[in-house]
Amino acid sequence: MIRFQLGLIFSTSGPYAALGQSALCGASMAIDDLRTAGVADIEPVLRDPGGDPARYESATADVLGAGAVRHVVGAITSWSRKDMIPVLERHGGLLWYPCPYEGFESNDHVVYLGTAPNHHMLPLIDRVAETGARRAYLIGSNYVWGWETLRLARERLGMRLGEVAGERYIPLGSTDFAHVMKEIEDQRPDVIVNSLIGPSNVAFMRALGERPGWGSGEPGRVVSCNQTEVDLADLGPAGDGMLSAASFFEELADGDFRRRVAARAPNGRVSSFLATSYAAVQTLAEAVARAGTDDPRAVFRAASGAPTDTVLGPLDIDAVTRHAALRPHLALAGQGDFHVIQSAEAPVPADPYLTNMPAGKARPFRPDLRIVQ
Repeated sequence: MIRFQLGLIFSTSGPYAALGQSALCGASMAIDDLRTAGVADIEPVLRDPGGDPARYESATADVLGAGAVRHVVGAITSWSRKDMIPVLERHGGLLWYPCPYEGFESNDHVVYLGTAPNHHMLPLIDRVAETGARRAYLIGSNYVWGWETLRLARERLGMRLGEVAGERYIPLGSTDFAHVMKEIEDQRPDVIVNSLIGPSNVAFMRALGERPGWGSGEPGRVVSCNQTEVDLADLGPAGDGMLSAASFFEELADGDFRRRVAARAPNGRVSSFLATSYAAVQTLAEAVARAGTDDPRAVFRAASGAPTDTVLGPLDIDAVTRHAALRPHLALAGQGDFHVIQSAEAPVPADPYLTNMPAGKARPFRPDLRIVQ
């Protein structure tokens, strides 16, 4: 049985605690399952930064500083991941990042296991365009995830001859949406692209659900690439009809996994955060076994050398981009569950820099300037 220490750095308190709790549950379940199976004896070293980006940096330094921990599974937001990277570089550590992110990054000290833009925002906007929706209102949390995902939405809408009716960025944790509701009523968009997280997301969706024409649960009027089963309990009926993109939804899990998660997870639900964190530990343990050491470079070579069987299915990590090939799914929320309506036939290689995005001619979002005499 292989033995090593593993840092688990998730915000299980603070503004997006529910996401951190779900991800930590997945990683902890995998550690216990691997120990029970006699595969690996992994000693977890836990830290909770409380959603404070500055504390991610210090928590990472604390975990890696003694030298015994060389791998970390963790971070939720891109903000926190970017604060952890300089510490990982100084100490030679490796972060196994399990969350969806906005792309345009490839660092030698990160393994990207969450969805990239071609797994989430692009198929989401393409689906919106196929329904005939043209005017979109964009709203996101005011940090890198919100900025970049909505930039991608804006560009993809232009390629599909759509237009942006409005765009707003909300401070993390803010719950005041009166001005946004007024703007939505004035602009009358066909669809809302929502990149909010935590309490902001809950407050927005509930306020929107109270507005005429938006509270009926009509499928696909609100779309998101970061909403999971973790959010549905808080959203209640306000979440009905929301279209989400992810690499995993609860109905894709087998019955045994769902039952064990129901007994253990804080909200009893399987989410893509939970499943991907579970898969991260599975992949790391197998790579350590193949490499015969927990040296990060040797482990990454082993992990990218052959697929690993995980709860997500076979996980193949590209040795150059350091991203996992994933099978994207689109699902509609209804009565507290997500129901998958579209899935890729096979895992799709990540395209973090969108170098393989089909070319298209964007329609400008405002009239061209002209000289007036």
